[in-house]
Amino acid sequence: MKRLIALLAVLLCIALPALAEQRVFDEADLLSASAESALEEAIDAIRRDYEFDVVVATVPHTNSMEIQYFAADFYDYSGFGFHSTHDGILLLISSSTRQYYILNTGVGERIFTDSVMYRMEDDFLPSLRRNDYAGAAAIFVRDVGDRLNRFTPFGRANAALPFLAGGGLLAALIASLIFKSQMKTVRRKTGADRYIRKGSFSLTRVQDVYLYTSTTRTRIETSSPSGRGGGGGGGFTGSSGTHHTGHGGSF
Repeated sequence: MKRLIALLAVLLCIALPALAEQRVFDEADLLSASAESALEEAIDAIRRDYEFDVVVATVPHTNSMEIQYFAADFYDYSGFGFHSTHDGILLLISSSTRQYYILNTGVGERIFTDSVMYRMEDDFLPSLRRNDYAGAAAIFVRDVGDRLNRFTPFGRANAALPFLAGGGLLAALIASLIFKSQMKTVRRKTGADRYIRKGSFSLTRVQDVYLYTSTTRTRIETSSPSGRGGGGGGGFTGSSGTHHTGHGGSF
């Protein structure tokens, strides 16, 4: 019963704004109007470019629910996420308990692995600890965009443009050199065969001379297990039946 009441409270808080495509929910009143506007603009660009949802929410409390399940219900019952897999990510901040949680859904579970979430936390946690909530949220959104830019086909295509341009220039250079070589009618001779009378030269001695040894080393990469917990790894299923991964902690 308590869980149902908490869920209804979440839905009442966000139902109307969600219909208006809002993605920043400052229920704990931690952000200025200008900060909310800047975050909405940055998130809108990510959603448009990558078809991946990004949500930032602050709440005064989680109604005695574990923060990861509160975050899952917040995301699932608000209808966030792209496509049938509800692709997206959420940062939830609880002001009373000073807790945060990153929730991943759909392809977000593959893109934002444990190691990626830990690096993101290292970026925004100093701001959270200084009560700079707007700064922390801005860093989070920036890191989401950076990760998507490196991971998705759209981002990889943009990153490859300089290499493709360089490859085109190299191909043009090689073609011009080949064409130039074909224009030469007189070629330099590096051997003396044409200057030796046939039958006048006899090789009487052959000797092998050892010059050097070349050794090539290849590094074997190994993966080390993560030392942190908090909802990562196999993930969990929210009350809606949707699977998520995530990680959180206190600040």
